Formats: sequence, structure tokens, C-alpha cells
Amino acid sequence: MSQTLKFVESNVPEHLRVHVVYLFEGRTSKNQLKKIGGTNTKYVTICRLRDPDGQVVAEGRAACSTKDTPNRRTGRAVAVGRALAEYYG
Repeated sequence: MSQTLKFVESNVPEHLRVHVVYLFEGRTSKNQLKKIGGTNTKYVTICRLRDPDGQVVAEGRAACSTKDTPNRRTGRAVAVGRALAEYYG
């Protein structure tokens, strides 16, 4: 696991669960990806922070640009960071 990912996920409170979903062309439709990512992307990472009851308390998304090379670790770190920003913000 990369140092950035360890650092980002170490900031998640212990009572919350991190649930990450990787969506890509072939696993879902292009229209769904466009709605989720807001761009013409083929790869989206979604992170949801859940409380002990299973309720979503924050959500973060990372959409890979068409010019980028997809990387799950980077996408996860960005999505978790954005979910934490929403949770604390």
C-alpha cells in the first residue's frame, strides 16, 4: 500500500467504515459513468464513509481524466480524501 493511501486512511475515525467502489467502462454503462464523474471519463472511484448502522455519512468521488493512466491507489486516495473533507467540512 502506498504511503499516501496509508496517510489518508489513517485520518478516518475508527467508528466509520470505508467502502470503495471502482467503476469502469464494461462494468457499468457510459451514461452512468458520465452522471457519476461529470465528465467523459471511463474510470470512476467512489468512496462512501458509513457509520456503525450502515448509513452513508460522507461520499467522495475521483474521476480519471481521459488523458490520465488509471491507477486504483491514486483514485482511492483521492476519493477517500474527498469523503473525509465532506465529513469534516
